[in-house]
Amino acid sequence: MGHGQISKFLFEDYQMLTRYMEGKAIKKILNCTETNITMLMEDGIIIDFSNLEDEILFDIRLPIGSNNSN
Repeated sequence: MGHGQISKFLFEDYQMLTRYMEGKAIKKILNCTETNITMLMEDGIIIDFSNLEDEILFDIRLPIGSNNSN
């Protein structure tokens, strides 16, 4: 896989990350350990990255009462 190419297996994950992160500022780092980082984005979305053995997992938590129609 070359520079700028997205694996077909990760394309949906890539789209989700760009939807909620790209062009937005990180407001605060909520947690940072050897296996986990949690970030609060400027729009109130919380993004949590975890390293589990040989893969990186992420979870996106929308603010309470937000509309998921972006």
